[in-house]
Parts: sequence; structure tokens; C-alpha cells
Amino acid sequence: MAIFWYILIAYISIFIHEMGHYSSAYFFGVKATDVITGMGFKIISFKTKYTTFTFNIIPGGGVTIYPQSQELKLSRYKQFIILGSGVTFNYLAAILATTFYFETSLLNGFMAFNEMIFNFIQTLFTLFSFNDMVTPQVGMTDSLELIANQFTTIKFILFIFIFMNLLLFLFNLLPIPFFDGGQMVSLYTDPLLYKIGISAKQLNLIKTSINQLVGILLITIACLPIINEIHLYLTQNHLSTQVMIKWALIIIGTILIKRLLTSIIQHFKLNK
Repeated sequence: MAIFWYILIAYISIFIHEMGHYSSAYFFGVKATDVITGMGFKIISFKTKYTTFTFNIIPGGGVTIYPQSQELKLSRYKQFIILGSGVTFNYLAAILATTFYFETSLLNGFMAFNEMIFNFIQTLFTLFSFNDMVTPQVGMTDSLELIANQFTTIKFILFIFIFMNLLLFLFNLLPIPFFDGGQMVSLYTDPLLYKIGISAKQLNLIKTSINQLVGILLITIACLPIINEIHLYLTQNHLSTQVMIKWALIIIGTILIKRLLTSIIQHFKLNK
């Protein structure tokens, strides 16, 4: 049951992220043509006056697509706001969930979540070894069940929701080309690079190469634990407890891979 809640909350968190992009773009007069949540085959879709909302079976990323003619008319700061609105929605949603989780005031929830962000970043650099991340000694399902058993259902749901939105907030801010953070940086660095003689074609090649390297790294990190998970399942050799954060990083890695591939495909379609 714990893994079901984890998948559902991942799906909801991704949708919240995409609605951030959609809402800010709409505010600036850009009507998204598509808002896609998930990957794989379509579960359901519906169309509003301007936008088709599509929900796919697997919560592996999402994308909001705008008419390029409308988007390019916006000033850089408006484009920056649109790109940053996805993580902003994740940030605000996590603060609200933290407030409910600790049953405290909104201000205290805000302070608590920011402390979580700081502790999480600190933990990344101090706690995990590469070996532990790629070959955890206990399977993902067991990890989630162990965590779930320590909370009431509501507390567990809030805990996962906070953590998933924290991950989406931080990872989408990474300055990787075609990710939100990378696109925000590119708005201001690309014109400078053009001025020093780098052509648009060369810059696209550089960005694509960086994304391919990052993609290979993420796929490698994601695949090794999956292989280990299968091994643990077949041998039923579950040894010790495992901190959920390690598996959460792996899952968010697969989500980012999907976002990467979707963004690259969209990018090349627009530049044909």
C-alpha cells in the first residue's frame, strides 16, 4: 500500500509542477496548447478552450507546451518567471503540507521546510556513499513499508508529499540544459555566448552533449538499484533497513530522465 501512495503522490506533485508553468504563462497571455502529466499510454485527456490536458499511466515527468510564436514575444524576465513557476508551486505546496504535518502555523511551516531543504542538501554531501546508493541492501518496497509503519496514514502521505515536492524543487533548479534551471540560466547566458562567436547550432550541440552525459549518468544510477532490487526479490535476502531518501533520489532521477528526453524532442521539433 505504501508504494501505491508513493506513486500517486509523485503523480500529483508532477501535475502541480506543470500547473505552475501553465498558470504563469496564462497570466502573461501565453496559452499552453498541451499540459502532459506522466509517460506511457494515455489514461484520460480533456480539452479546455486553449489547452489539452493529458494524463498518462506512469508518473515519470511532465511537460507544458506553448505556441513558440507567443512565448518568444515575452521579455526575458517573463520567460524566467514562467520557467521558475513550476518549482515555485512545488515549494509552496511543500510548505503548506509541512504546516499540516507539524500542525503548526504557516510561518513555522515555512521555517521548518526551509530547514528540511538545508538538511537535505547537507545530507547529500555527508551521508551517502555511491555504493550505498546504487546497491541498497533492502528493496524499495520494503523501505517504504518500513517508513509507513512509523506513521499514521495521513502523516505518511504528508511526509511523502513534502519529500517529493522538495526533490522536484531542488532537482529542477539544477543548471542542466533543457531542465528548468538550465533554461533559466540560458535566457541570460545564450546572448552573451552568441556575442563571443558561438553560433546557435554550436550551442545546441553543446547543450545536447551535456544532456546526453547527464542522461547516461542518471540512467546508470537508476538501473543499478533496479537490478539489485530484482536480485533481492529473487533471493529474498533482505538484510537491513534503508533510508528512503536514497530510493527517492533514484525515482526522481528517472523522472528527470523523462523530462530530459521530452525537452530534447520538443526542442528539435521547434528548430526544424
